[in-house]
Amino acid sequence: YPQAKVLVADKDDRTAEGRKSFVARCATGDWDAVIMTGSAFQQIPVTDATRARFQAQRVAALREAINESTEGLTVKRLEAAIARAEQNQARLLAAPKKDDGVTFEATGIDHLEIDEAHLYKNREFPSRIAGVGGAGSQRAMDLEMKLGVLRERHGDRVATFATATPIANSLAEMYTMQAYLQPERLAAAGVSGFDAWAATFGRTVTALELAPDGGSYRMNTRFARFRNVPELLTMFRATADVRSAAQLGLDIPVVAGGRQANVVVAASEGLQAYVASLVERAERVRSRLVRPEEDNMLKVAGDGRRAALDLRLVGLPPDPDGGKIAVAADRIAAIYREGRDTVYVDPAGKPSPNRGSLQVVDCDLGTPKGGDEWSVYREVRHQLAARGCPERLGRFIHEATDDQAKADLFAACREGRVAVLVGSTEKMGVGTNVQRRLTALHHLDAPWRPADIAQREGRALRQGNQNAEVAINRYVTEGSFDVFMWQTLERKQAFIHQVMSGESTDRDVEDIGDVALSFAEIKALATGNPLIMEKAGIDNDVARLQRLRQAHLRDQTALDRRVTAAEAGQARAEQRAELAKQAIAARVDTKGGAFAMTLDDTVYRKRPEAGGQLKVALATIEHQGHAAARLNERGTTTTRTAIGQLGGFPLTVDGYHDRLDTRFVLRLEGTPVELSLTSSEAGAANGEGLVARLESRIRGLEAVQASAIDDAERFHNEADAARRRLGQPFDQEQTLLTLIRRQTE
Repeated sequence: YPQAKVLVADKDDRTAEGRKSFVARCATGDWDAVIMTGSAFQQIPVTDATRARFQAQRVAALREAINESTEGLTVKRLEAAIARAEQNQARLLAAPKKDDGVTFEATGIDHLEIDEAHLYKNREFPSRIAGVGGAGSQRAMDLEMKLGVLRERHGDRVATFATATPIANSLAEMYTMQAYLQPERLAAAGVSGFDAWAATFGRTVTALELAPDGGSYRMNTRFARFRNVPELLTMFRATADVRSAAQLGLDIPVVAGGRQANVVVAASEGLQAYVASLVERAERVRSRLVRPEEDNMLKVAGDGRRAALDLRLVGLPPDPDGGKIAVAADRIAAIYREGRDTVYVDPAGKPSPNRGSLQVVDCDLGTPKGGDEWSVYREVRHQLAARGCPERLGRFIHEATDDQAKADLFAACREGRVAVLVGSTEKMGVGTNVQRRLTALHHLDAPWRPADIAQREGRALRQGNQNAEVAINRYVTEGSFDVFMWQTLERKQAFIHQVMSGESTDRDVEDIGDVALSFAEIKALATGNPLIMEKAGIDNDVARLQRLRQAHLRDQTALDRRVTAAEAGQARAEQRAELAKQAIAARVDTKGGAFAMTLDDTVYRKRPEAGGQLKVALATIEHQGHAAARLNERGTTTTRTAIGQLGGFPLTVDGYHDRLDTRFVLRLEGTPVELSLTSSEAGAANGEGLVARLESRIRGLEAVQASAIDDAERFHNEADAARRRLGQPFDQEQTLLTLIRRQTE
């Protein structure tokens, strides 16, 4: 769209003064689109009246939830939420605006295109279900208010979201996306509130799992299962256009060996003792023997994660054998030596003067701070140097403190001047394009969300990587908090995979996708429990066979439909071929001087005269059709008019009219051909040209007949092929039933 008027915020517009000028230009200019950062968008305030109305609606929703609640503790929690909402309302209304000047309502914006929409998932909503909901975020509240403004002014279609992870961490995020994008659909279904939505589409599941301390088991009830899946997906897909990497067929590397390598590291005596202390701390927290500000499960979880990575992160002496970092350094150094002479090409297609591959190490804990104090990142660099990797080739993403420094670092990675890049999920997220030489990726710790795993591995498994395969290594310390982390990832990925794929025909979703299965394997390896290890393998086989069975059942249903559709298609094609054959026999030649066309009982021997009269006839039909449409309550009407004869066939016109427009279908009765055009096309057309188009269709009857015969043969072959496969049983049914029995045991 080269003529589109697009306003783009540049670096100067990020300051307070620049932002005010930018917003003023947005409000006063005639723009087709305005592009700005998410933070700049949040700085544009809504009016005080909008803010007050929004807050009042939130408080009313909370009070309604209290009225429906029968649980004392839940009521207390909701009363506290109401108090917070009222305090927040007073604070927001009393606080000066971040930017004075033009408000959002005055900008003229009428549609929002939100990239990385998952950043707005922390939307506050009242709920009586434990473990869901929360305080919400300022960013999400701001977006919700602005969407409300646009809906009041412009109706329902006011936003488009783009994200690779619409469901990143919990079931509630699916509801959040629907509440943002299709609130009217939720209201029509009677599930506007989260609890009503959850009662319809969700289910709590109680199961035995490892406790967060990694040293004991517990029965725990979680809201982590979908039901009424077909209805939910139908509603969700009305808004969500989902395309997976597999569906897109992108030219990307494969994972080396067909799966991620799970590197299990033995726990030191010091770590085992520390895990035992975590069990004790968790029990004290659960028994309320300590004040929340002194110790809580969040602190226990954080300390457990850090200890699993390196004991120095919790103030203890390091593992004498080096622990997880030493094991990872061994692998990284070996891959470095193997790939340091690999030749890559530059964007021009010429061999790059710098040889060597790139590896990325993902680690969210132990990031480098200021000064020379010890950190996991510096320890990784030290260990690699000890194994022959030059320190100058190892870089930290945290060294790039601004956009230019980050761009320079990424360029160095692509050009072969960096061999190992260490960074966190967040800092190596969106915009990290270093894949050209990326041959191995290392998960030094486990993040909280499956989306973070996808984000990390997406740095390597993407277009532009010149390696045919990428090694992905995941490091897990036995008997540590790593076990709980990977188990959590498994549970979350299970339902995310099913819902996002949309492939399940089950009413309840509890299957585990391929990514989750590798998580399950890691959990089993880390525990060392043979029963858990066996169950992980069975889970893998059951999930695979269930997917195959579902695919087989879907295929059988589709085959039945295909037979019916092909038989109907064959019948239509044969009928069309026969009609064309009969029309060829009855056709009267109109070439050259043999032309004759009858219109309103008058025979025309010249095409220009016939064309002019044809346009008059169409205009008369249009006028009469509009008059009839105006008298019809629905404002539409359909007419059929016989207007003459051409080539030996009666000529009729079907008119489809509303108050403003008409569509004509000119039919040569007794033939399988017709001419369709709108009234505006008919009015602008040359009359002689319209007649010529009708003659062309009559002369093309042989081609129509041949095409119909080909179609009939094709439909016949399709029906035969489908019948041969119809009714075949699933050939691995008995194996699946045996595995399910053992899985239950």
